Amino acid sequence: MEPEARVIDLSSCTVTFLGADVAHTHFKDGRIVQPAEVEAMFAAIAEGRNGRKVLLMVSVGEHTTMSNEARAFASGPVSDRYIAADAIIVRDFGHQLAANVFVRHHKPMRPIQMFGDRDTALAWLHTQQHLLDA
Repeated sequence: MEPEARVIDLSSCTVTFLGADVAHTHFKDGRIVQPAEVEAMFAAIAEGRNGRKVLLMVSVGEHTTMSNEARAFASGPVSDRYIAADAIIVRDFGHQLAANVFVRHHKPMRPIQMFGDRDTALAWLHTQQHLLDA
């Protein structure tokens, strides 16, 4: 039997720790995520991982997007202290376009892939385990 996942509930998102090295951040419905909210997510990850990097799965609720400033912060050098790789779950074409902007325009310095479902995203994240030891 797997241990119960640890969940940190923030105003803009939930951070759920799935096993030893994977976390799932889900941004809540109806939000325009701002840099301070991304910073709060990073702080929750740092607390939950005792300062170790995480393999991060990201999903967003209905009618939720990130401000350009939040995307820049989430992909900037600060983010590399917390995240080894990202798996972004895209729910529709509009969300895929926004995720493409994050990846192609902001160019994070870590592996990032987009997926249509949680299981495929998790399977890919597990192939990135070696990044946690780097």
